[in-house]
Amino acid sequence: MSSLLLDVYGRPVVGEAARAVVGARPVTVRGGVIAPVAWTALCAGVLALGVWLASTRLVFGSAWFTQLWTSGLVLVAGVLGLYLSVGSIRNRIRVFPDRLEVVPHMRRTVTISPGELVGFSASGPGNTTIRGRTARGRGFSTDRFRHNHDVLVHWLEQNATEPWTAFTSFFDKLTVDREPRRVRNVLFTLFSVAFFLTTLSAFPGLPVMIAYDDAHQEQVTCTITSARAVTVSNRSLKGVGSSHPAVSLETTDCGHLTLSRGIFADNRDAVARRYDRAPGPYRLTVGGGGFWLRQHASVPVPEPTVYRVDEPVTGAPTG
Repeated sequence: MSSLLLDVYGRPVVGEAARAVVGARPVTVRGGVIAPVAWTALCAGVLALGVWLASTRLVFGSAWFTQLWTSGLVLVAGVLGLYLSVGSIRNRIRVFPDRLEVVPHMRRTVTISPGELVGFSASGPGNTTIRGRTARGRGFSTDRFRHNHDVLVHWLEQNATEPWTAFTSFFDKLTVDREPRRVRNVLFTLFSVAFFLTTLSAFPGLPVMIAYDDAHQEQVTCTITSARAVTVSNRSLKGVGSSHPAVSLETTDCGHLTLSRGIFADNRDAVARRYDRAPGPYRLTVGGGGFWLRQHASVPVPEPTVYRVDEPVTGAPTG
């Protein structure tokens, strides 16, 4: 009959902890990989997009400076995201009977022997993050709800008895989460993804769209029903946050459009009156990318750039 393994408190050691104690195989303490793998795939796509933007002239035409800084920004976002997500996948602690092997994100493996750990601390919402440190400044960081965390706890009870006992005595007095907040974690992940994609879409996505429209102008026929003089904010990086005069055009088949090219404070009212008094179909030169999005997107998108409004398709405006 085999003898029963007990910890320092006289409790039986079973399962993964028992295998680690007898040296059958190391036990890995790590978090879930689904979210980091999904982030890795997303950031790999962003990195590929950055490489494509940097290498093609189809999007930017002659706007080489816009191509340089926008593709560079997308590349930086992709590389940084990959660094963080791959680091999360690698982050783990391997528990051996005689040591801990800590893989801290993208850094090299740290080996911690029994007796090296001199202190512990808890942090994060609900004090779920546990950190251990050695006298030489090395250590580990883990989450109490990670897979096989009980194996790590057992190793610490056996090999860092005094500092771990002092920490657990203090930890019992803290307000802690007793179980993982799965709904909160899922919502936080979804919010992070939405924020990441929204930020990329607005900056540098908007300058990329403007450059694409400048390089891919096309003519469309839109029926103008009314026009009025307005003041709009600047969408480009030159003078961002400033305002300039424009003419707001309401159409029956192209939605709301804004003409700002060639519109100044001294001619804005006259141009607006011209089209307001002579409604009908006009041929407009617009940005091809923005206009295509306007026609096909199921969510609100920025207005396409209107470069000019030509004479009516039939007849001529009067007044």
